Amino acid sequence: MHRDPIEASKAANLKIAMVSSNVRTLEHLRELLTGWDGSLHLTAVPGGVEQIGRIAEQEHPDLVLVEGVRHDGDELAALERVTPRFPSMAVIMLSPNQSAEFLRHGMRIGLREILPLPIAREALLEALGRIQQRLAVAAAPKRKGKILSFIGCKGGSGATFLAANLAYALAELEKKQVALIDLNCQFGDASWYLSERVPTATLADIARQIHRLDGAFLASSMIRVLPNLGVLPAPEEPDQALHIRPEQVEALLWVAASHYDVVIVDCARSLDEITVRAMDQAETIFPVLQLTLPFVRDAKRLIRALAALGYGRDKVKLLVNRHEKGAAITVEEVAQALRYEVYRTIPNSFNAVAASVNQGVPIVKLAGRDPVAKALREMAAALAATNQGGGWLRSLLPAR
Repeated sequence: MHRDPIEASKAANLKIAMVSSNVRTLEHLRELLTGWDGSLHLTAVPGGVEQIGRIAEQEHPDLVLVEGVRHDGDELAALERVTPRFPSMAVIMLSPNQSAEFLRHGMRIGLREILPLPIAREALLEALGRIQQRLAVAAAPKRKGKILSFIGCKGGSGATFLAANLAYALAELEKKQVALIDLNCQFGDASWYLSERVPTATLADIARQIHRLDGAFLASSMIRVLPNLGVLPAPEEPDQALHIRPEQVEALLWVAASHYDVVIVDCARSLDEITVRAMDQAETIFPVLQLTLPFVRDAKRLIRALAALGYGRDKVKLLVNRHEKGAAITVEEVAQALRYEVYRTIPNSFNAVAASVNQGVPIVKLAGRDPVAKALREMAAALAATNQGGGWLRSLLPAR
């Protein structure tokens, strides 16, 4: 049975810097943290967000607890100038502002959480546990498989199509053991790109029985597309997603990566806690865009957000979908505008892709000679490369 990696983390010495302009708040935080069953090293720092850069450079804390003062976008913007420089440092803001816009902005700039004021001890300790779990995962032995996350820069990017069809190509052509997990919790449909079979279980069922999770239980919950390819669908109804928690998703991905060569995750576009937790564990994140101005604008926002979350250029690989030669916007112009290299392009072949989607048949099976099928075969071969001395790092170099 799966053993959550946090179990090994309780004895870790967690370094926490508490930042507030209110001395009473600092004292209160120290009182709330007294008795935590891990070992804590606490530093109290009077001041506001402007102190975080100095603290990070001098103290190297694992976590900064900072009390907001203005509780607005300007304060978050000040944090945004600091968080990308210290990707291994978690920042939790304490703020009474819990509006959806404020929370989304905080997530985009790399905040792990925004806890409400007045702070409740239970909420604070739960957040602490999540930080310790993240550190334990980073320090744990490497898993067997690689996790690849796909996320659309904008709706209609084709990210789900690429994720599903790449999973099939890796399994069928490269003979890898592959799991496709649909993390678009409320409106996911990745399974329908590969199979018309009605699922017997979904992500919501796994989450409800996370205490039972092991390799056999995961395999039995999946739609079996090929002997070496299983798909875990998203919940069938949006309300079922409300009970799925980030730590459950992290446990799921940990088990999947321990039993499969490749785990492909189709992420929702929103950078919520579940998506961020999945991308934390990913070997590579593939943002998918098309060559139009709205896509380029949203890609720029997404790249900034991913950088703020600490994901470097070695982890984030841009995919251009529906690429056409002679398009009004070129790949070179996109790379220049985004200041980011495009990893691969997938050509535009509307009729073949539409037939694949409508029939629920992978394109490499339905139209093997189509340019899209060819591009996916090449990408699968590159990702599956295991040349001595190269491995996955070598395989992620752009095709020449």
